[in-house]
Amino acid sequence: LRLQHWYNSEFFWTAGRLTFKMFAVFQNPDALDVDEETLWKRIASLRTELAISGMNENEIIRMLEQEGLIISKKGGYTDGCLASGFTRVANNEWNAYLVCDFLLKASAILPSCTLTVRDDGAFIKPGTIQLQDGKVLVSVHDNDARNRIAAMVDNRSIFSIVDSAKYDNLPAYKTTVSKFNELEKDEQRTIVSDWNWLGFEQNYDRDGDDVQGENLNKKVGKFILVP
Repeated sequence: LRLQHWYNSEFFWTAGRLTFKMFAVFQNPDALDVDEETLWKRIASLRTELAISGMNENEIIRMLEQEGLIISKKGGYTDGCLASGFTRVANNEWNAYLVCDFLLKASAILPSCTLTVRDDGAFIKPGTIQLQDGKVLVSVHDNDARNRIAAMVDNRSIFSIVDSAKYDNLPAYKTTVSKFNELEKDEQRTIVSDWNWLGFEQNYDRDGDDVQGENLNKKVGKFILVP
């Protein structure tokens, strides 16, 4: 949790931040005979009070549950695991680098745990990997892709090389346009036909290695191809 807080505070995130957690939290509808807004205010007030007293996030969640204010689901939003999270990076491959850099360090902190990482973008070239004690494990279920992925393992090129400087001025990812309904029809058509306002500028690569930049592969202790 401390490591995650440092990453979220130290770096600039254009779409989402690290949300790796042990519990998914829902309000308990039977907690108090009050409306939903009042209940959330009570939860927020007690959470702040407990944080000031020195409790960490997981301790606070357990206390709120003991008070009957919330219901928690262990493992976060993913079943069958100790903790889980989701970070939206949109077109910012530098943020994808930071997510995996954090998880690689987390795997060294928790050497007995296996972390599964899925990437819908282009930073993790095979798409899905596992991390164990600073090592990267890659499974291959498609025979047609075996030789290609085996070459990535041999060449230590599972992660794309990212030039972080390209993302210094990347616009923040957005899903809404202020006062869109008040705009003229031609202005609305222009906005919805131009995805740049979402942060998808054409001058940012998505399809593989940059010529120069940060290479996360060098931080990996060992790459292993799993049958």
